[in-house]
Amino acid sequence: MAVDLLHALHENPGLSLHRVGGRLGLAPTPPEEARLTLSRHKAALLQALEDGEKVEARALLSSPFRLAALLAHVLGVEGEVVRTLYPEGLAPATRYLPPEGLTPYLAWAQRDLPPPRRLHLADIGGRWVVDLVAGWEGALEAVAAGTRYLLLYPEHGARGWLEAARAGLALHGVSVWRPGTAPRPLLLTAA
Repeated sequence: MAVDLLHALHENPGLSLHRVGGRLGLAPTPPEEARLTLSRHKAALLQALEDGEKVEARALLSSPFRLAALLAHVLGVEGEVVRTLYPEGLAPATRYLPPEGLTPYLAWAQRDLPPPRRLHLADIGGRWVVDLVAGWEGALEAVAAGTRYLLLYPEHGARGWLEAARAGLALHGVSVWRPGTAPRPLLLTAA
């Protein structure tokens, strides 16, 4: 579950994560539950950080580019990824295949591009989608038609997606998380 990682990072905003080669350092030592969650996601955390980089959990959560990179690695970035960026205002969206190496590209975007109103990453093979909307209030994780979705939306957007998806897709493995609460499965009733 990816939402458990969001919860662990949110509950420990001052936690510093640093990568040195294949090692992940944490300071200060987080509580046991968070430490176990972070260890389950160690590979994704290492992939989402550049070698020698040190970053606080709150910085990962507040940067749409860095958070999207982390979540894409949690879902299993293996091949090409389509990146769609919706800039602030009414400017049109741009869609393209980022160069190989999602983490360095999104780290560059964090430094050199303004925060987008929406950032959408999708595996070109349709295995997963990360969709992050500015002002997100929680996360929704679900599997539908063989695609794993991880959506960070304002509450009304998450409700709208769930209603539309339930009408046309067989959803399973649905979990939700809001800051300040533990992740929980969402039991869906028949439509």
